[in-house]
Amino acid sequence: MDIVFGSQLIGLGFTIVTAIFFLVIRRQNIDKYRFRLEMIQKERVIAMEKGVPMPELPDYDNGHRPSRVMSTLLHPRWILGIGLILICGGIGTTIALHAVLDPELHMKWSMGLIPAFVGVGFVLHYLVTRKNDG
Repeated sequence: MDIVFGSQLIGLGFTIVTAIFFLVIRRQNIDKYRFRLEMIQKERVIAMEKGVPMPELPDYDNGHRPSRVMSTLLHPRWILGIGLILICGGIGTTIALHAVLDPELHMKWSMGLIPAFVGVGFVLHYLVTRKNDG
């Protein structure tokens, strides 16, 4: 009973640490965006004080701009790559758990099928939604 509770605490701790990590990254992106807007505003104020024509107003887009990470994820074939990685990882996990000599781990060989079938789903999604070149 204690082992199960301990492993649940480890999973909960990992989830919390992961969430904090992504929140910190999001906060840093917001701070960078805010700093950029402040610099643009300072530049415009200095231009107005000197009587120089003001630089063109950039698109502010209310902070809803795609980040560099999202723009790479939106490549048409990213879902195919993730699917293939999951398939290979799932098959590798299945083979490794099936080949292990520990009877307790040997009984759990089918756990590797979960990521493999999720990967199959990603590949099927890619095949169904891709645009035909011809």
